[in-house]
Formats: sequence, C-alpha cells, structure tokens
Amino acid sequence: MPVIATTLELLAARGPLGPIWWRYGRSGRHSPIEALENPNNRAAYDQRQKAREKKARQAHRELMRTLACVDCGNVPEAETTWVYGSREWTRRPGGRCWTCHQDRNERLEREAEEQLEAARTANAAVRPCWTCRGSIGGEEGSVLELTGKAGPGRLECPRCERDRAEKDLSPLVLPAPTRRELVAALVSASDDPWWEERVLHAKLYPAKGRRV
Repeated sequence: MPVIATTLELLAARGPLGPIWWRYGRSGRHSPIEALENPNNRAAYDQRQKAREKKARQAHRELMRTLACVDCGNVPEAETTWVYGSREWTRRPGGRCWTCHQDRNERLEREAEEQLEAARTANAAVRPCWTCRGSIGGEEGSVLELTGKAGPGRLECPRCERDRAEKDLSPLVLPAPTRRELVAALVSASDDPWWEERVLHAKLYPAKGRRV
C-alpha cells in the first residue's frame, strides 16, 4: 500500500496534480500518478535495468579513455592483457597500446645495441686494461662490460677492478718512470699509452714504499 505525503505550501503553489508528492521508500518528488504507480512491475524493472546499463556503459567509456595510448592516442574498446614468454603485459592508465609498446621496446633495444657498439669502438681505441691488457671496457658480452666510453681516470677493466676489490687489494698505483725513460721523453714523445698516468702517479705517490 503506497503512502504519499506533501506540504500545504506545495499543494497551494503547484496544485494536487503537480510533482509535489513524496512516496515513502522512494526519493524525489512525483506527480500523484507517478507516486502511486507500482515500482515493481516489469516496465519499472526494465527502466531501472536500462538506467543501470547506461551507467555501466558510461563508466566503461570513462575507464577506456584513461587507457588511451600516450603515443598514438588510441582508445581501446576493452581492457587488454597479453602474455608473452614468462611475462604478462596489461594496458594501464598512461601506458601504451600493444603495437606502440612493442615498437618502443624494439627502439630501446636498437638504441642500446648502438650505444654498446659505439662504446666498444671507443674503448678499443684507448689504452688497454693495465692488469689484463684487454679492452678497458671489459670482455664483450660480459655483464660487467661498460656500456659507455671509459673515463680518463679508469686504469683497469671492470672484471680486473672487481677482482681487486674482492681480494681487498690496495688501489692500483702505476710504476714510476725510470731515469732512462725520463731522459728519452725529453727527446721524443713516449709510445707508452700509460705514460701520462705513470708520470702523474709518480708525483702523487712518493717512491718510498710504492706497490703496484
């Protein structure tokens, strides 16, 4: 049994047929026909179901807009998850579509390979590792290999540097130039690729108690 109510002010202002009636258990103000209508019939249910579906579609569209690809702007029709190898890729807000995701990874891999090749070429052209006489950049393919050009102060490759640290050895100090080498350097430039570092170390570290 529906129970409806209103106020004398609304009744005087809008009349008895206006949307002035409250029905207990239902929100809003209604006309008397709407207020007395049975909300549990099939038509009312269909109307509520359509409203729910419309709200769900709107929420879905808003969610998909948050998944727009940051590179190409593509908005997906549904959430996307791809599984490749042992990894799972899921499209996320601020992320990329699968095509742009793959293109970016391939581009980054190419750039990393180009950078590594450039580093290998540059490191092969500079002085070698003092300890193993190999490339100052390290063994190719090693996890320790440098991905950039070795700095001017580097004396050993990454592997020899790691071995020195593991053995708790003192810092590397190059042997001081001999008197004969110093005299020869006055006449012509030394062909020793470590010459400048040896001269510098001779100035920085006293001859007494020197250890290589």
